[in-house]
Amino acid sequence: MSTIKLARFLDFLKGSLLHPQWLSDRYHLLSRRKLRAIKKGLVFDVGSGNSDLRQLLDPSISLVRIDYPSTNALYNKKPDIYADAKCLPVSDQCADGVLLLEVIEHIFDYKVVFRECHRILSSEGILCISVPFIYPIHDSPYDFHRFTRYGLENELHIAGFDVMEVLPHGNSIIVAMQMFNLSLLEIAKKCIEKNLFVGVCVSSMVYIVCVLNNVLSFPFLSLKFNNSAVFGYFIIATPAG
Repeated sequence: MSTIKLARFLDFLKGSLLHPQWLSDRYHLLSRRKLRAIKKGLVFDVGSGNSDLRQLLDPSISLVRIDYPSTNALYNKKPDIYADAKCLPVSDQCADGVLLLEVIEHIFDYKVVFRECHRILSSEGILCISVPFIYPIHDSPYDFHRFTRYGLENELHIAGFDVMEVLPHGNSIIVAMQMFNLSLLEIAKKCIEKNLFVGVCVSSMVYIVCVLNNVLSFPFLSLKFNNSAVFGYFIIATPAG
């Protein structure tokens, strides 16, 4: 029960400096401003999970949230449509935008998903993808892939897309600091499972260290290296002309 309460507490802080995962989350929040590139029409959020991105999209856009029944059971929010991303119940070239945000690492046959996205997108439609590169296994056992930008760009070209923009998330220092936080959280979780009192004490100390680590990261947030060590990427692509 204490582990559940800890998870709920962290969910409440999500997106703020006080969250131990703020260092990686902030890049997702910044990248998602790019969703404004979709100006109008019908947008499908495939693998929506708990997200509802309407506030990030133009008010004129109709957003349809799609998720897979068994994996959606892990989340509180229900989708508009239950469906398999490899076989979307959507007509050809009807979509002005498709979102695949932290999704394709969880789909073993992700190449089929790219072809489905190409099928449903209009000729001027926009595909927005975010993927992890250096990040722990999550939502196990449904975590199958990690992507370099070059591998993902190549896969998108094969599926019939032109890549318009690639945004790397983070740098080697920020990645190391975030992984340190996540390692501490893992220790806290194990301690809670073994002994509640010890776990609460350890968790309190871990939380303070994580927040301090977040604060110490500020001088390094805007540093640019060779992008060889990043959390992942945000990619905007369109059907090839």
